[in-house]
Amino acid sequence: MNINPSHLFRTMVGSMAQEHRLNVLANNLANINTPGFKRDVPVFEDFMVKATKTYFQQGDMQATENKLDLALIGPGFFQIETPAGIRYTRNGAFTLDREGLVVTMEGYPVVGGGQVPADVADLNIDESGRIMADGEQIGQLELVEFQDERMLEKEGYNMFVAKTPNLDAQPAENTTLEQGYLERSNVDPVMTSVNLIDTVRTYETFQKVILSFEEADQKSINEVGRLI
Repeated sequence: MNINPSHLFRTMVGSMAQEHRLNVLANNLANINTPGFKRDVPVFEDFMVKATKTYFQQGDMQATENKLDLALIGPGFFQIETPAGIRYTRNGAFTLDREGLVVTMEGYPVVGGGQVPADVADLNIDESGRIMADGEQIGQLELVEFQDERMLEKEGYNMFVAKTPNLDAQPAENTTLEQGYLERSNVDPVMTSVNLIDTVRTYETFQKVILSFEEADQKSINEVGRLI
């Protein structure tokens, strides 16, 4: 049996593309309950993966009644101070550290979060991000927007970083904030599960074809060995 190198190459690349798609879909499903998570979709060109695109559509709102749970309505982002620099997120599940600073669940400070007094009785955050503790303003969340969200790339499961250092974030003008809510992931569980099953089947088909190539190649080697 003569193996067509081009056919073998396309099969190998196609298998790797389906494996990549499988990993992306599995990651989407794994983060279905992650607040503010944005689903990823592989972009194909012919039979190869050209890129992985993040879809930034608004997720549904979930009421929590937690004063430090904040949901964004619109295209904006929270700014987070990390050891690697400023990062952007839609995940508004915040908490307070020992000093009363508003931080992420990982302990990174939220830009503009201020310092909440330990004895505060009434903590309110309005739609513009102004933080009021017992009627006194103690912070102003600095929400930002981007003209082109494609200039952001995902870092971890739901933080984003600018692809270029000179990308300027603009003060948010089309984004409001809801206290006591979280933005849910924008992953469609039913559609993602269907796509995952389809991808598994396609990947298995590629693997069977590759196995048949390997068996044919081994058979040819054995036959040549007998002739010698």
